[in-house]
Amino acid sequence: MIDLSDHRRRFLAFTEDFRDVPDAAPLRLKVEHTFKVVGQAETIVASLKDDPDEQAWSGDADACRAALLASLYHDCGRFPQFRFYRTFLDAKSVNHALLSLRTMRDGDFLRDESVRVRHLAQCAVLLHNRYELSPLLSPVARFVTDVVRDSDKLDIFRIMVGYLENALPERDAVLLHVQDDPGRWTPKVMRCVLEGRVARYADLRFVNDFRLLLGTWMRELRFAATRRTLAESGLMEEVLAGLPDDPELRQAREKLHVMLEECRHGRGGKR
Repeated sequence: MIDLSDHRRRFLAFTEDFRDVPDAAPLRLKVEHTFKVVGQAETIVASLKDDPDEQAWSGDADACRAALLASLYHDCGRFPQFRFYRTFLDAKSVNHALLSLRTMRDGDFLRDESVRVRHLAQCAVLLHNRYELSPLLSPVARFVTDVVRDSDKLDIFRIMVGYLENALPERDAVLLHVQDDPGRWTPKVMRCVLEGRVARYADLRFVNDFRLLLGTWMRELRFAATRRTLAESGLMEEVLAGLPDDPELRQAREKLHVMLEECRHGRGGKR
């Protein structure tokens, strides 16, 4: 078991500085989200020895520790982002991954870690929100980053299920201020499903676009443990159940259900 107790306390002490932010409910969600992401990252690391495709990484203690640290600090930039810009929408404020890296460095959060662990964790924090990762990324940096990306996506499924259907106070901030029109979606986002591509945040216009986006994420999940956890959670079924019963969406919905079945058996994903 990798001990992160000192870092957990460090992270919570950091978040205390933002208690005075007005309408801070979205920031409280980010604290909860952070620890959910860490928990899933721990599940992935624990599963490595039983996954033939990934078991070699179970012996790299630095990489595993860096993955957990990056999971803990991956969204620390969200706190100053919300304080200064009152939004989580990067396009209208700042790249939160870059701000997270700067926040980590300014706070010297990784001061007790080895150079290798520090560099790997910082790299993963910087890259965790990229649309796609460079093929030139080293295998170990890719592994650490993928642990964070898988874990982050899995908890976003949990968060979105709660906000897609309920008019909670912080809903607009969480859903990036898209339009709540139950019968509409963006054709460009639907085509991403049909063409096997991951949708982009910049193309989201309606709440249903978020549902389709989450569906496309299934092909991005690298680790069998993440794919099985998603399938067993029932979250994806809830996401897809909210799509309108429209003939134009039928093929996209069917394709996403096939992908979900692949996840249930640990198959699919992208490496």
